[in-house]
Amino acid sequence: MSWKKVDFEVAVKDITGGNRKFQSSEYKITGEFPIIDQGDGLIAGYTDERNTVKRDQAVVVFGDHTKLLKYVDFDFCLGADGVKVLLTFNLLDAKFLYYFLRTINLPNVGYSRHYKFLKDIKIPLPPLPIQKRITEILDAADALKHKDRELLKKYDELAQAIFIDMFGDPVKNEKGWEVTTMEKISTKVTDGDHATPRRSETGYKLLSCRNVKNGYIDFNAGLDYVDEEEFKRMVKRCNPEKGDILISCSGTIGRTTAVKIDEPFVLVRSAALVKPRKDLINSYYLETYLQTPHMQRVMKKYANTSSQANLFTGPIKLLPIVLPQIELQNKFACRIELLERHKFHSQKNSINSENLFNSLIQKAFKGELVS
Repeated sequence: MSWKKVDFEVAVKDITGGNRKFQSSEYKITGEFPIIDQGDGLIAGYTDERNTVKRDQAVVVFGDHTKLLKYVDFDFCLGADGVKVLLTFNLLDAKFLYYFLRTINLPNVGYSRHYKFLKDIKIPLPPLPIQKRITEILDAADALKHKDRELLKKYDELAQAIFIDMFGDPVKNEKGWEVTTMEKISTKVTDGDHATPRRSETGYKLLSCRNVKNGYIDFNAGLDYVDEEEFKRMVKRCNPEKGDILISCSGTIGRTTAVKIDEPFVLVRSAALVKPRKDLINSYYLETYLQTPHMQRVMKKYANTSSQANLFTGPIKLLPIVLPQIELQNKFACRIELLERHKFHSQKNSINSENLFNSLIQKAFKGELVS
């Protein structure tokens, strides 16, 4: 189906100007009005000052540096510089615009401005009833995706609760466990290939930081492949095996999983590999320990922030590791393995709902979802 397309600035107005912008130092934990900025979460903080964005309908908030998109249909205050508030004209529904913009791949220019690229796009403009129907379908698929993600979070929270019950708070270390470093409990700490791998259509899986999730490897997140010759070259530096630990070193720093498969694969530089000493540390223990809020903060602190944050192998080797007796770690692992069996089904559901949403949103703006 072919829909009329209009220039971005014909259908959308930037209403950012004239609104009070709150600096991050002004954010409160609670308050009357939510503050929205270009960070990951929908709401970054709160204020009691009545300086809400001047709007009379739902808007789309665009992170000029981060490229993040948010649909907002409630009163809010504006976070610090780098946010664009987009108001749609009468023939364009704001939620329709929000979903459409999620299909646009803008150039990545680091922490520079991206709105200039957004203004160059054309927006499809089907009749409003069709726009509404499309957003209803995508809302339902998006809700299913978030429900599955939330269930996975509950499993992770349960694993953390079991960890705290058995080992205590890793910050306070009230049980007096030995504290060592990652380098001392590992036989190898490295990262993936530093060259640009020669990719193939098929062959051995090539993973990056985007494939490393907390507790599992996501083989649906933009998977690449290398042929046997390239695999043999790359595996000399980094040879992941079952029981090893993977850490995301770029993008979202510090996502961690133990390798739970026997299938060979290789990594690019944005993911790190740790080979734990089995006589000292259990992989399930180390995975869960690195996922504690404390260690997540430590890894982000250790990341180089000169331009784009990256966690390099040098700081990874220095990560502090609380080291209980291996027998207690193994008991913990038995409990977690039982939890993992239940979590596995939720992971499959989460991947399926993610794929469903991605399929529907692509069909929606090709005119293949609603006639």
